[in-house]
Amino acid sequence: MGNVIAKIKVMPVSPEVNKEDLKEKLREVVEGTDVKCRNISDEPLAFGLYAIYVLVEMEEKEGGTEPIENALNELEEVESVEVVEVSLV
Repeated sequence: MGNVIAKIKVMPVSPEVNKEDLKEKLREVVEGTDVKCRNISDEPLAFGLYAIYVLVEMEEKEGGTEPIENALNELEEVESVEVVEVSLV
């Protein structure tokens, strides 16, 4: 099996959540697993709300991105986690 790159969209619980602090927490969660964090970026949506995109590289295996999605979703500042793109490397 090879490696895959996954783009994960993370939505904070509110616009008041500090964007930079949340990015750092997301990076710490990702680096605490066997997944490599390639990039973290944010995109403004509306009314001060923003989405954070986490780009990860991981080994292709059974269960896919579910373990990392669950780990990110456990942060109290996170409202939702959604994989928006997956590609083989």
